[in-house]
Amino acid sequence: MKFSIPDIVCAYDAFYFRIHKKELSSEHRLPEGFTVTYHAGAMHTKPNTVESVRAALSKNAAVVEFDVSFRPDGTPVIIHDPAPKMNEGVLLEDALRAVAEHPFCKINLDIKSTKNLGAVDELVKKHGLWERVFYTGVFEDWVDTVKRNSDIPYYLNHNLSDDEANNFGLWNSLAERTKELGATGINSNYKNASSDFCDFMHSAGLLVSLWTVNKPHDMVRVLSYSPDNITTKRPALLLKLL
Repeated sequence: MKFSIPDIVCAYDAFYFRIHKKELSSEHRLPEGFTVTYHAGAMHTKPNTVESVRAALSKNAAVVEFDVSFRPDGTPVIIHDPAPKMNEGVLLEDALRAVAEHPFCKINLDIKSTKNLGAVDELVKKHGLWERVFYTGVFEDWVDTVKRNSDIPYYLNHNLSDDEANNFGLWNSLAERTKELGATGINSNYKNASSDFCDFMHSAGLLVSLWTVNKPHDMVRVLSYSPDNITTKRPALLLKLL
C-alpha cells in the first residue's frame, strides 16, 4: 500500500496530538474569549477570495482574516499586494457581504495600505459589521494615519525581537507605548513570545494575538502561552487541541 505525503503528515499530526493533548489541557488555561483566526488561504484555499472566506465560514470560524489594499482609484480590495492594479484584487465589499451572513464571525482586516481607509469604514457600516471588525498590520509608523482616517479598533503590529524575548523592561516600554497609541493589544509573530510575555501584557490590560502558527509542535507550545488569539492556516489541527 502506498501512502501520499498528505497521508503521512496527517498520521504524524494525529500521533503528536495524541501524545500532547492531555498534558496541555491539564496544565494550561486559555483566556476567556480566546479565538482562532483562519488565516487568509486557510485550509489550502486560494487566499483573498470569497470562496476562501466562505470555506472558513462553513467551519464556523470565530475570526477570518483577509488582506486589505486599494486599487489606484481607492477601491478597497482583498489582496496581499500593497499597490494592486485596477483589475487586481477581489472587492472587499463582496467578502464583507459573505461574512455578514454569519452573525458571530469577526473579521481581521490585515491592512497592506492606508490609502483610503475611510472607504473601509463606510463598507463595514453598510453591512452591519461595525462591532465585528478590527485591524492588524498596523505598525507604529502607520498609527497616526489609521487613527486619522478610520475609527476601526486595531492591534499594534510589533514583531518581538530576540532582545525582547525575556526583557521585562522592554515589555513595560512596549505596553506603555501600545496603550498611549490607543491599540487594543499586540499582534506579533509567535517565535519570540512566551507565557511570561502574555501574562505581562494581560496584566497591563492588553490583548495578545500571535501569528502564524501552522506546525503541531508550535501549536502545543503557543497554546501554553495563553494568548488571546492564534492565527493559523491549519485551524482544524489547532481546534483538535481545544
